[in-house]
Amino acid sequence: MAVSVQFINGVDEEISGISLRKGRQSGTKTVVLFFERVLAMEKGRSFVNQVDRLWLRDEEGEIEVTPNGIKFKFVDDDNLAQAECAFDVMSEEAWERVMRFLHRYAEAHGFEFQTPGG
Repeated sequence: MAVSVQFINGVDEEISGISLRKGRQSGTKTVVLFFERVLAMEKGRSFVNQVDRLWLRDEEGEIEVTPNGIKFKFVDDDNLAQAECAFDVMSEEAWERVMRFLHRYAEAHGFEFQTPGG
């Protein structure tokens, strides 16, 4: 099975960057995915108000996450500059599963993990 990220079933999105964060006080782990294009959004502007799920699919199966929200930055009224989708991962088991997915995605798409400032 191919490694994919989808806001809408059947519409594969391409991640342009990934940021992993951990709350200093809470310890909550957050994954932030960056997109230069959102194909699901190109299907219609009503998409912006309907983002309530994100599917991460790979050979292990499917991870369904609920985004904290999606931020859209536009160059002008019609041209997306970047979309940022963040979601929290509550358990260590879920974190390990998401990390396995991210490593597979990185390998399939030529990403390289870097530490901040590195």
